[in-house]
Amino acid sequence: MLKNRNILVLVAVLVVLLAISMAQKAGHRKSTSGSSTVKVVEGTFTTDQLDRITLGLGADEEVVVLLATPTGWVVASAWDAPASSDRIDALLRNVSGLSGEFRSDEASVLADYGLADDGAVKVRAYDKEGNLALAVDIGGKSERSVGNFIRRPGSNAVYLSEVNLLSQLGLYNGPAAPGNVHFLDLQAVKEDRLEVDRIILDDGGQILEMAKEFAEAKPVPGDGSGADTTGAELAPPEADRTTWEWKLTVPMSKALAKTKADGVLGSLVRIRATDVDDPATDLAAYGLAEPSRTATIVRQDGTELTLEFGNTREASGALQTGVWMKVRGEPVVWIVSDYTVKNIFKSVEDLLPGE
Repeated sequence: MLKNRNILVLVAVLVVLLAISMAQKAGHRKSTSGSSTVKVVEGTFTTDQLDRITLGLGADEEVVVLLATPTGWVVASAWDAPASSDRIDALLRNVSGLSGEFRSDEASVLADYGLADDGAVKVRAYDKEGNLALAVDIGGKSERSVGNFIRRPGSNAVYLSEVNLLSQLGLYNGPAAPGNVHFLDLQAVKEDRLEVDRIILDDGGQILEMAKEFAEAKPVPGDGSGADTTGAELAPPEADRTTWEWKLTVPMSKALAKTKADGVLGSLVRIRATDVDDPATDLAAYGLAEPSRTATIVRQDGTELTLEFGNTREASGALQTGVWMKVRGEPVVWIVSDYTVKNIFKSVEDLLPGE
């Protein structure tokens, strides 16, 4: 009998707890329900209208600072390295006229949406006069939608956007401190391979120089080095810069395998970095004060582009491993992958035709 009474008591307690839970959920649904869609950010914004954009987390609103300069946008928080215009444009396109569906106006549940003052991702943009042009706080992602929870600064009203705004900040696992790397233009080198005539590689004093040997184009009617069967004068033949073979000129004269030499060319004319580093640091710390490895492109017009390679930066925390590199005469210190460096610095044996 006593046993049955204890069971009844436990059942009664469970019923009470269930009722309390259901009441809490109902109250929360009531505070978070709503069908109205509200424009949280008024206006459309482009980089031409703005002077500065800041991205932050919690109390630190300037984790990433993007700044307009006469020569283009830079990541001021990453030593004024060039910024990616595509990434900035995508961010502004998604926050311009940003709307959201109402979810709650209760201060007590802001943290549930990732919008508490100490956890929200904050986007601010300022116009040419330094006035605040747009401001929005971004919280977590809805389980049932691709969008993020958003609010106006200082407001308790929470809305659900239609787009994943955090992904535009390089944040794919919820609110966190934005990173500079996501907004960097990491295209360290971009050259026209057809304009390259020669490549000079200096690998610790071992010089390897190779030159293109262009095919000769057919003469065309022109200003007078002969006549064809119809009597039309023909211009002197010019090199066909779209067709070439490679010849080693230093340290010896040898024909090179075109595909192998073209591989070096391709690696040199398109180098995408993985990060940047502080150019104010003593370059000797990077191995760039007197770099032991350089790669020089000699263009058709005789101008040169020299790349200087330094030491290996070891991985540390969020920093990936890589090799410090500079374009001679330019301030930015790049980090490039070891794979890129290996594809540039080849031995003569690496480039000779296979048997």
